[in-house]
Amino acid sequence: MTSRDPHSVRVGGVALHLERLVYATVVVMAVLAAYDGWAELSFPAAAVVVIAPVLAVCLAHFFSEALHEHAARQHPLTRAEWAAIARRQLPVLLVAVPPLVILVIGRAASIKVEREWVVVEITGMIILILLSAVACHRAGLRGVKLVLGSLAGGLAGLIVIVLQVTLKPH
Repeated sequence: MTSRDPHSVRVGGVALHLERLVYATVVVMAVLAAYDGWAELSFPAAAVVVIAPVLAVCLAHFFSEALHEHAARQHPLTRAEWAAIARRQLPVLLVAVPPLVILVIGRAASIKVEREWVVVEITGMIILILLSAVACHRAGLRGVKLVLGSLAGGLAGLIVIVLQVTLKPH
């Protein structure tokens, strides 16, 4: 990959891989929807349930990108190349921030833990809508097409939740 990664989109001066953010958001939503026992978790345990899948996604992308770079460059990677690959994974960690903020607020305000889960899932849907909006806007969509394209992200999130809840053993 070059320093100007063709797969990233600059938002507020930060290079973002929208596909990685979408993927990580969906993974977190799926884990939380499928996780049984959310209500019994302490704050640190709930934070681990949120952070672990995000770290797994970062590690998977780091590993797959490093393998690809080795093959594409046909030489061992330099320290600078390893560091560049690692830096490209860092924005994915942002996916853990909204659920963690909700957990902190929910626990501080003594909100029922079952409701925290719902708020985290809805927040995931909103994040998918926003990421879709960024992509659609960058693609030149405006008006109704921009709104419909943005809502497609929310629909994807809703489908993930419905599938996970439907397939979860009761």
